Amino acid sequence: MSSNTDSSPLGFFYKLSETKQHLIALTILFLVPFFMFTEITIGGKELQRHDTTQFRAGVESVYEYREEFNEDPLWVENMFMGMPAYVVSVQKVVPHIDVFYNILKPIFPAFQHWVMLSGMYVLLVMMGFSPLIALFGSFAFSLTSYLPIIIGAGHNTKFATLAFAPWIIAGYWKISRSHNLFAGLLLFTVAMTLNVRALHPQITYYFMFLLGFLWISDSWVQLKQKEYKAFATITLLLIVGGIVGILGYAQQFLTLQEYAEYSIRGGSALDNTSGLSTGYAFAWSQGIKETLTLFVAELYGGASPTYFGPKSFTSGPHYLGALLLPFIIVALLKNRSRTMLVFLFTGILAMFFSWGSNFALLNEAAFDLIPYFNKFRAPETWLILTAFCFTVVAVYGLQWTVDTIKEHKDSFKKLYPALGITLGVFLLLFVQVKTMDYTKDGEIDNIANQIAQQNQINPNNPQVRQQAAQYVQANIVPDREAAANRDVLRTGFFLLIGGAILFLMSNRKISLSIGLLALLITLGADLITVGKRYIPERQIVNKNINTERYIESQKRDIDQYIIDNVSNGVYEERVFPLLDGAFQNAIPSYFYPTIGGYTGAKLSIVADLQQNGGPLYKGNGGLNLPLLGALNIRYITYQPGLNIEGLTQVYQGNQGAVYENEYLLARAYFVDSLVVANSPQEAFNFVDQPKVDYSKVAVVEGISSSEIQTSSDSLSSVEFIQYNGANMELNVSRSTPGFLVLSEIYYPAGWKAYLNDEEVDIHKTNYVLRGIQIPAGNHTLKLEFKPTSYELGVTLSWASILIQLGLALFLGITYFRGKNKAIES
Repeated sequence: MSSNTDSSPLGFFYKLSETKQHLIALTILFLVPFFMFTEITIGGKELQRHDTTQFRAGVESVYEYREEFNEDPLWVENMFMGMPAYVVSVQKVVPHIDVFYNILKPIFPAFQHWVMLSGMYVLLVMMGFSPLIALFGSFAFSLTSYLPIIIGAGHNTKFATLAFAPWIIAGYWKISRSHNLFAGLLLFTVAMTLNVRALHPQITYYFMFLLGFLWISDSWVQLKQKEYKAFATITLLLIVGGIVGILGYAQQFLTLQEYAEYSIRGGSALDNTSGLSTGYAFAWSQGIKETLTLFVAELYGGASPTYFGPKSFTSGPHYLGALLLPFIIVALLKNRSRTMLVFLFTGILAMFFSWGSNFALLNEAAFDLIPYFNKFRAPETWLILTAFCFTVVAVYGLQWTVDTIKEHKDSFKKLYPALGITLGVFLLLFVQVKTMDYTKDGEIDNIANQIAQQNQINPNNPQVRQQAAQYVQANIVPDREAAANRDVLRTGFFLLIGGAILFLMSNRKISLSIGLLALLITLGADLITVGKRYIPERQIVNKNINTERYIESQKRDIDQYIIDNVSNGVYEERVFPLLDGAFQNAIPSYFYPTIGGYTGAKLSIVADLQQNGGPLYKGNGGLNLPLLGALNIRYITYQPGLNIEGLTQVYQGNQGAVYENEYLLARAYFVDSLVVANSPQEAFNFVDQPKVDYSKVAVVEGISSSEIQTSSDSLSSVEFIQYNGANMELNVSRSTPGFLVLSEIYYPAGWKAYLNDEEVDIHKTNYVLRGIQIPAGNHTLKLEFKPTSYELGVTLSWASILIQLGLALFLGITYFRGKNKAIES
């Protein structure tokens, strides 16, 4: 090369103005998701996503109410016997700039991806990294394989919340390291509001750990250097910005906080827990050795059914890309800055948290001691924070590499230690794939059971066990081993390309501009090709096949039979869709009200009924028909041939049968007598009995026997006048005082009852239902769901948005005044 090239290794990109560099970088970031999803952005197609389909099915009553009354209800009536609508779907009453999401919804997920890419880029530029290096970091985080996995699964809120996470950290950076504190406050506050409005508090919670550790690190330095004013100012702005930002969606935040107490996230009254059980929370714990999939995607089989790691199943690994490995090692060896170490520590801690039950010593302590830690499940999700933090660490390593190449010709020797360690890690990975066990725990047992069942022999027979083991080794293990070998060699291939690019840059055979662009292309090719593995072609469908049409296409003849017969005038009776996995599937709830549905945060009292062979399954044939009758369950779907006393098969279709429950009770009815329970456990024990005549007796909690009374009354009557979930009206009549049982889920945070326009108490009845004392006479009973937390939340949200608008206006006026003064001077 010429001496001119030797003395100036930067290349064409670095010769451009800083503004042009940013414009080119942002253009690249815009084009990447545009072309990654061309079938969606310009191809007239869309993603058919499981959770999106489940969501749409579960909120059908919301859509029906919205269409009839032109407003959103606050209660879903067609799923889990009722639940607050804001847990699964509610319109954003208070607007913000995220309304553009609705405008750009047709090109999901390209727009949200661009928000994430640009946010990561802005953060890294703020941190002092050059545009090409910031571009590398933006690619590394925003193209990790976890993102296409959650996009394909329909975890829209998780993806949207992640998109705003880099902007929160950018806001903190602006506050803590800029003289323009108010601009930082505005960025931090708006980013926080948009993040919480994206509706995935688990992701927000994770990134608060990083924010907290950054603040602790910076505060330590300020206090050590006696910069008390800076410490107080930054801390105050963060507190104010965080509160105002979170209150930007207080409409949702306050109601969800309230709901959490009564959901499975708030524990169960049966065991006095205040959060999820460890067994449930630690499901989907990342295997310790499985963490190697950060750099070898299919070391453990990739996605189910080929996956053979310790989790029950998975949709794919958290792959960070091969090229991050050497730059993380460079950062560890060459850059010991305090901030880099904060990101490194946070990333490692998140990785430890992701191990869940596999690192019980840490995680059980965190579960008990760290606030809100026990509210979230699926520990492997922590790895997205690891991905974020390790990306920043790798960017520090890349920056050191580039700076060294700028300063020293033939600087490749300075990379020998890092490259040597990288080679050592690769060799360990190579040894791992040659020596690891490719069978999944319990797999041989399952196959042995199948063989034994087919041949009607004991599954513990040594010959059966041997045959099962041979089948696994001959038919399953080879494919897994081949995939692991292929991907470890693939990792080695990309490491080799990266090493070659570094060699050429270090020896000034190519400029830094060309070299960094080559690294960028290599990284992108690596991550995008792996990510596309986990979005199956079958999920990309024509745009005119919308979610509603897809759900309608799932309708069976048994569903049509129930639709035609389930109506009882004002309301529809409920269904127990045993045929469909009642508590993990919302599709039946689209067609008729069910006792089940699909959500990760159902009410704990509902979970208590169905978990671990609960009261719903006690009785003849494994079903508690009297209890189901009290829950207004008229129909049960199952396979033909079910022979249980009290169930009558009324329809047989092509894909199942419909059974009618002879113990069916109305949606509201009077009982003759009451049992008073002194604790939730006593009430639970009552409904846990298989043979209770719920038409005659009910169990009531939290009240003394002197406060309520009832008796048999042949002249009593109950008639529904109005029923739409969030509002209902009844005419009730008694010749003597009585107790009315409403087959509606008990949820005290917002439900009010009015007898002749005077508020009366709602009592927890039959563990999951409502009960109301009715005096003698003719009465009008009204119930409505209007939680004060929602109204307060809307008010606070407006206040937050107005504060943000005022701050933006102040900054705008200040900016233009300063600009005019500069022009005048």
